[in-house]
Amino acid sequence: MAAGHLRDYIDQDKEVTEPRNPPPESNAEHPPRLIINVIHGTATQESNEALKEEIAKAVQIHKDLEGILHPHTDALIITVEIGKRFDVKRVLVDQASAADILYYDLFRKLGLSEQHLTSAVAPMVGFNSQPEWPLGRIVLPVVAGTKTLQIEFLVINTPSPYNVILGRPWIQQMEAVPSTYHQLIRFLTEHGVEQISRDQVASKHCFMAALKAKQLCNRVQTVKVAE
Repeated sequence: MAAGHLRDYIDQDKEVTEPRNPPPESNAEHPPRLIINVIHGTATQESNEALKEEIAKAVQIHKDLEGILHPHTDALIITVEIGKRFDVKRVLVDQASAADILYYDLFRKLGLSEQHLTSAVAPMVGFNSQPEWPLGRIVLPVVAGTKTLQIEFLVINTPSPYNVILGRPWIQQMEAVPSTYHQLIRFLTEHGVEQISRDQVASKHCFMAALKAKQLCNRVQTVKVAE
């Protein structure tokens, strides 16, 4: 190399390429945006009959809300037949209740007496954690729509704006789906799906009656006896 023989070590046939800038890397955090203009059809090919059925269901859901005062937080109050002779109003459908309850005032109005009762096996416990012993148990037929079930009630002698509370035992035996939002309850029968609609006015009356009873109870508890 010192004698000027550097050219002997260079390949004259290869071109010398200059280094170029590397291609820009794609930004993984900001991928290119895709645009969807219109989607025609559905993911699965549905028949006209199936589409009409879906539309009919949507229309029915809308109809279920007709005549209901919104917004509301009303309980679901219905009317059922008890004892095959009486249409009983102010019946609360309560999914939070683990028992079906018949209040003593209605018990007497149905023409029943204590001799029709069997003894209760355990007390009931409410929100205040105070046990309440039922007067006893009784089995009565409850008719809802075209469906009749024999229901075991616990008879309670305590003030209430309701005549009856139908809890989870009745709901599950009925294979029913109650909805406080739609103010109705639907259930399966041998004739198909039937429903009982709400009595929203009665629900509001029951709430006001319960509120007045609570206020009266508070006043009684705060009365001072003169010495």
